[in-house]
Order: sequence, then structure tokens, then C-alpha cells
Amino acid sequence: MKEGRALGLFAGVSAALIVIATVVLRSYFTTVVEHKSMLVSAGLAFAVQLGSYALLRPARSGHSAPGDLLIRWGIGAGMRLLVLVLYAPLARVMFLSLDAALVSLVTFFFMTMMAEPLLLEYDR
Repeated sequence: MKEGRALGLFAGVSAALIVIATVVLRSYFTTVVEHKSMLVSAGLAFAVQLGSYALLRPARSGHSAPGDLLIRWGIGAGMRLLVLVLYAPLARVMFLSLDAALVSLVTFFFMTMMAEPLLLEYDR
């Protein structure tokens, strides 16, 4: 599958998962400030996940060193952790609901990260 098409498919699946998670989380976080926090988290998670998947894709060529795919996946996981750690003080400065922002960001990261191996296997 071509790189652009694979990234587009991942973007579509990620967007769908984030929307589904947002609908579920809205039953727990009900205020306007919490909804705004989840919206900011959704945009951040979507951008980070697309970057992480784009980093992961070049390792699929078959010409890479053994373990290269795992190293790239680890770099992506580290990038997600770094974004989460940096987002906590930023959410406080932006006057977002800290619990809604962080719980939703972790949820979005987890759900879309679980889709990565399935889509990598699908477009093999």
C-alpha cells in the first residue's frame, strides 16, 4: 500500500476511535470546561499519533536492520510519554480541566496505539 494511502487509512481509523472515545468520556466529564479539555486533547492526540505512525511506516520496507521496527515503535511510545508529561503543566496554564485533559489524552493515545499493529499488518 502506498505511504499516503496507509497514512490516510490510519488517520481515518484514528479519528473514528477518538470520536467514539469522546462520546463515551462525555458521559463522565459533563461540564463545558471538561468538554473543551477533551477537544484540545483529541487534537493533540491525533497529531501525535499521525506523526508516530509516519515514523513507524518506513521500517516496513524490508531493507531495515533487524529490530528496527521495534526501535521505531519504542521511539513513538517515548514521544507519547513526553507529550503527556509536557501537556500536564500546559493544560494547567491553559485553564483546562486537568483530570479531563489527561484522562482523555491517555485514552486517545491508548486506543489509537492499539490500532497501529493491526493497520501495519493489514497494509503489508
